[in-house]
Amino acid sequence: MKAIELVCTGELKFRGLQELENKYLQNINYYVKFSIKKLKEIRQAEEGFVKEKEGAMFLKEIQQRDFVVALDEKGKKMDSRHFAAFLQEKISYHPARLLFLIGGFAGLAPAVADRADLRLSFSDMTFAHDIFRIVFLEQLYRAMTIIHGGKYHR
Repeated sequence: MKAIELVCTGELKFRGLQELENKYLQNINYYVKFSIKKLKEIRQAEEGFVKEKEGAMFLKEIQQRDFVVALDEKGKKMDSRHFAAFLQEKISYHPARLLFLIGGFAGLAPAVADRADLRLSFSDMTFAHDIFRIVFLEQLYRAMTIIHGGKYHR
């Protein structure tokens, strides 16, 4: 089974969001092997310092053959069906992991963004990281149901 992993910083702070995360993890894992790697959140006011430290942690998680998608507000936009088609193609034909990255409050370090094979934007708006993590999981689950002809997407 193909592996998809989300790499992000920190723990979800609200119990309701943690419950949603667990529900989506269960639902997504019905279709594909999916996991979340939660990196230590750097608590520092200086954004450059945070980007550098988190960037080093992100780069350690990336393997040479991974297809890396940086979730970035400046990235390419896709609707849900195009996202599903993208996932289906990567799941079917890419030989290694599909890795999604959500940076911390300072964003992704340039070295991490440069390593990404694709920068993907879900919106021009800025979201709280906890909320965006749930939005990403919902869209991943929606894409899996589109790929497998489920009724959830309708």
